[in-house]
Amino acid sequence: MQNTQERRNRQSGGEACEASRMQSGAEIRCSGDVKLILAPMAGLSDQPFRRMARLFGADEVVTELISANAFVRENKKTVDLAALHEDERPASIQIFGSDPAVMAEAARRVEQFQPLFIDINMGCPAKKVVRNGAGSALLENPQRAAAIVKAVSDAVKVPVSIKIRTGKNHQSKTGLDVARLAADAGAKRITVHARTVADKFCGPIDYDAVARLRADLPHIELIGNGDIHSVDDARKWLERTGVDGLMIGRGAVGHPSIFSAIKRGEPAPAVEDSDTILQHVGWMREFLGDRRCIGPLRAHMMYYSKGLADARRFRQEVTVLEDLEKLKELVERFFNQNKEAQYAA
Repeated sequence: MQNTQERRNRQSGGEACEASRMQSGAEIRCSGDVKLILAPMAGLSDQPFRRMARLFGADEVVTELISANAFVRENKKTVDLAALHEDERPASIQIFGSDPAVMAEAARRVEQFQPLFIDINMGCPAKKVVRNGAGSALLENPQRAAAIVKAVSDAVKVPVSIKIRTGKNHQSKTGLDVARLAADAGAKRITVHARTVADKFCGPIDYDAVARLRADLPHIELIGNGDIHSVDDARKWLERTGVDGLMIGRGAVGHPSIFSAIKRGEPAPAVEDSDTILQHVGWMREFLGDRRCIGPLRAHMMYYSKGLADARRFRQEVTVLEDLEKLKELVERFFNQNKEAQYAA
């Protein structure tokens, strides 16, 4: 496999992107003004995948969402989620909860890991999160959301950010109100997944709502999130909203090279190199060990193989494999075959 730092330098271009509105038409070009950030995704944006995103040019990454209650109780599995590898910095840590005092205490403890931001989740639609008044439930309780931001901001020196959706549904778009209150309470960055909770991951992107928020809060760093799978998607976001950065979630899963592709203004490859995937396997092995890494790797292999020739057979084999060395052999064979077929086409 290639040297990690050399590969990062080559693929990232060392810079972020912006929309260059030239007479010949808007295009993505390198600059230091617009960040590309890996989104927090439960079960997917673990430490090895965050390292993959940074390797391929993501300017920042964010951890999976972490329960403030469990962190304060010193649940080992939860505390381990906050551990940051030097390769992935700059990295933010995302926490969720509904009690301002508990969130403040969790933030104080999280601060020891030296995150770029302590991010507060206010958009997760998962029932186990929402039923406790956290995540997207806070969109229906703006005052509590603001109280949490104030408590966390007062408790730590690290800047505080929030991640929201536009509202519960199209009849209750309270997300922008929450964003304004959060800014007043001390939030320094706001990330907007420009869909409602009811939309889940399939509804239309509300660029206009984000543009309005940009106009209302010109002093706040604003990040756009939702349906970014290509350089054209990134271009549309930048043209229509004026955001300071883009957060990419599902568009990066199975395609970590999307970050470098967007920076170059090119399509992401349909097939990732086998070396890329084997690097991911190696970092997962380093993180979890030979046996524990198999389960999480299976999930990522489903995404890496999506849409490829003979993917069904590959997935069936991955599902039953328990030996890491055999998995590596299968990965190398399958993705090399697909890459060769792509070149031959």
